[in-house]
Amino acid sequence: MRVELLCTGDELVTGLITDTNSPWFEARLFELGVKVERVLLVGDVRPDITQALLEVASRADVALVSGGLGPTMDDFTLECAAAAAGVPVVEDPRALEWIRERYAKRSIPLNPGALRMARVPQGAEVVRNPAGSAPLVIFRLGRCRLFFVPGVPREYRALAEGEVLPRIRAALETDSERVYRAFRLLKTVGLPESQLDARVAPLVPQHPQVVFGFRTHAPENHLKLMATASTQAEADAALAAAEAASRKVLGTTFFGADDEEYAPVVARMLTEAKATLSTAESCTGGLIAQQLTAVPGSSNFFIGGVASYSEKMKMAWLAVPSEVLVRHTAVSPETAIAMADGIRAACGTTYSLSVTGYAGPTGGTPEDPVGTVYCGFAAEGHPTRCERFSFAGDRDRVRLFAASSALEMLRQHLLTGTSVR
Repeated sequence: MRVELLCTGDELVTGLITDTNSPWFEARLFELGVKVERVLLVGDVRPDITQALLEVASRADVALVSGGLGPTMDDFTLECAAAAAGVPVVEDPRALEWIRERYAKRSIPLNPGALRMARVPQGAEVVRNPAGSAPLVIFRLGRCRLFFVPGVPREYRALAEGEVLPRIRAALETDSERVYRAFRLLKTVGLPESQLDARVAPLVPQHPQVVFGFRTHAPENHLKLMATASTQAEADAALAAAEAASRKVLGTTFFGADDEEYAPVVARMLTEAKATLSTAESCTGGLIAQQLTAVPGSSNFFIGGVASYSEKMKMAWLAVPSEVLVRHTAVSPETAIAMADGIRAACGTTYSLSVTGYAGPTGGTPEDPVGTVYCGFAAEGHPTRCERFSFAGDRDRVRLFAASSALEMLRQHLLTGTSVR
């Protein structure tokens, strides 16, 4: 089954809003083993929408068309569908009744614009919208079955979940040529994309039913595995074999799969270890603490953190000796170690993390240019460690990677008992 998506609206092609509907629907559809082949964005131009509908219908078995079903003058998607099919637009009595009921219930006067939502291509099927006024319209154009839904996310998802996906599922069950798929997303951190590719490259010929793909989601890199087979059991088995082999070569750089996120993974590890954490951040300005405290239940392990930019505050809050700052400067391994020791002593935690560096765009020295970051890690019963990192990019990117690198020192220690990757 070939499925395409067509999204209409000037707001989508002018950058006023981002299309969040399509990724959601793509994920839900993939749970049925169907991959969306193409997503098209078209502005509010009648000839463009009409032509796009004809093109989609010439390729796809099923198309989900969103937007342009409302009560305003720029809502003319269904008129374009009628033009593409060469049929008139007619007023559907059931849709009109639903609209009247909804407006009356909300004590809103019925106006001519509202009546537009009851006008559909002749021969179309209408389905009541449980979350809005404009109905779901199902219309066949050639061999393609088109589902027209409002673009408002709440209405889009209600109709897609309740009406569109069940119909697609039913069609798949009778499709003798159905292809079954299984998908897994393996997430890594601290492993550049080129190195990720090199590690898994030898696995590709060993798993011919699986497509290996890659996605960068800074500071992470992800491995996409998609197995295709004639039965679901076969696809699941092919995926399981490829996943096991991939996890082996990824080693400890792998931290989670599919919907698992990095900070909750670290939070879970701390909770399971019954350990506590404190942070002392300079160039990251509390970014580590922010990521961890966004996780529900973080009070079980996160005791506190300090964002200490000035040398004065490093001495006052973290007990960094003045001679360390004078002799080695605020951006140095010695200062990072003193910051980690100071916050751990102040908070009485099992572990502590510290970050100091030059995030830019100014600062830096010939020895430690902009992008240089020192991350400290202190652990009860272990010598305090420091690692030096050099990151390219703007200020936000340096800060993001610095926070991730510090957290990775902690995660690696929790995994292996050492802070070294």
